[in-house]
Amino acid sequence: MAWFVSQSLVFILLAFALGVIAGRLSVWPAKKAPEPVVEIDDELERIEGIGPAMANALRAAGIRTFEQLATSDDDAKRDAIRAAGLSFAPSLATWSRQARLLADGDEAAFEELTARLIAGRDTITPTADKPRPRPRPRPVGNKADTEAGTDGDAKAGNDTKAGTR
Repeated sequence: MAWFVSQSLVFILLAFALGVIAGRLSVWPAKKAPEPVVEIDDELERIEGIGPAMANALRAAGIRTFEQLATSDDDAKRDAIRAAGLSFAPSLATWSRQARLLADGDEAAFEELTARLIAGRDTITPTADKPRPRPRPRPVGNKADTEAGTDGDAKAGNDTKAGTR
């Protein structure tokens, strides 16, 4: 009988030790998977010419931030708009400039730009983009030579009008 009690006591102690070990293992925090980086959508509606429907179309195409809007080309923007069943975006040409200013945090320049926009279109175009008018050629020689059909080129023998009279 003493042998039976001693054997039982050993099994009870082993069971207790095993329970403690199992309990400690279950309490230890499991390694967590890294939390996914959640990119917060920018308020695309701040851009002149982008309303809620346009913003949703751009977000559906993966353009969710000012940085993405600034770096995407116009064709990608048009494709996003068409995919949403929208078609009218006259101010699309200024979206990238507006988005770049907002992505860079330049609120003052953004306010300046949007103040001069009308329906999302820039009222001031850069002068480098405008073709300059060509100056009109001035007649060479005096007024009497010009009226008579001769000018500086005729004197040099290059005028075809002088030979056809």
